[in-house]
Amino acid sequence: MLDTWTAIDFETANNDRGSACAVGLVRVSGGRVVERYSTLIRPPRAVDFFSFHNTAVHGITAQDVAEAPGWERVHADIVAFADGSPLVAHNAAFDVGVLRQACAHSGMAHPEWDYACTLALSRRTWADLADHKLPTVCAHIGHTLSAHHRADADAEAAARVLLAAMEHHGTTSLLELSGASGLPLAHLPAGAPAPAPAVRGGGGEDRFSRWQRQARSPLPQASPDADPDGPLFGQVVCISGDLRAMDKTEAWKRVAEAGGHPAKNVTKKTGVLVAGGSDHGGKSSKHRQAEDYAAKGQRIRIVDEAAFLSLLGLDDT
Repeated sequence: MLDTWTAIDFETANNDRGSACAVGLVRVSGGRVVERYSTLIRPPRAVDFFSFHNTAVHGITAQDVAEAPGWERVHADIVAFADGSPLVAHNAAFDVGVLRQACAHSGMAHPEWDYACTLALSRRTWADLADHKLPTVCAHIGHTLSAHHRADADAEAAARVLLAAMEHHGTTSLLELSGASGLPLAHLPAGAPAPAPAVRGGGGEDRFSRWQRQARSPLPQASPDADPDGPLFGQVVCISGDLRAMDKTEAWKRVAEAGGHPAKNVTKKTGVLVAGGSDHGGKSSKHRQAEDYAAKGQRIRIVDEAAFLSLLGLDDT
């Protein structure tokens, strides 16, 4: 079924990967869009709070999803809609992570999925673009992205990007495209039902508690499926201070998904320091340490949050 595939996009209620609040699906067969599906989602109960930042990005509120179907029903619809075909998404590690984490929060099993990432594919296909965010790539291929961060529009855009890449490489199936681009399909193994993970950091976690939680959190390992052409691939990345767009643990996941090695401290191996915000507004000790290493000749890049999101292929919205 590799000439049939399903483009997917999720929006989430908060920084927890499993807080799915909307999904868009576009099924493509034989090079043509044959079916579409989209719905709001009532997030799993453990993570059903809406953060100001996420609502500012996609506009969805708790009131909007009050009568929406829950994750169990929507997951069943996704599985039936895709019907065993591979998934396609822009920054697919995020959307596949939503599938996995929302199922975990709901104590559900999930099937195995093969998937392709149009962010990684765009880097290989149109390497000269200034960046490979979805709006940039859509503008390049001539697709009008009229409602970015609306799940149905972003799923449609991912489908159009992959179809444009097929045309660029002269291929007609995902299998052919994989060979032509040198980017194999990634794979998410099937997951058995598991106890829902403990969730912290909703509305009531204070800053000191958050720091303690982050200090205790294990660092994720670099993904073997990451795009080796990505700007963070192989880099040791340390994050200093607070980020507006995501919790630090979520940022570590994003770095690992991009093939980078998240680190809690600046060392002689650090290649990128992300300088987030601070209470006092000055440079953190990690920032000053990175500057000291740079002054001694170490190749270390110091970036702000906007540049970090750009390196991840995300929007600073």
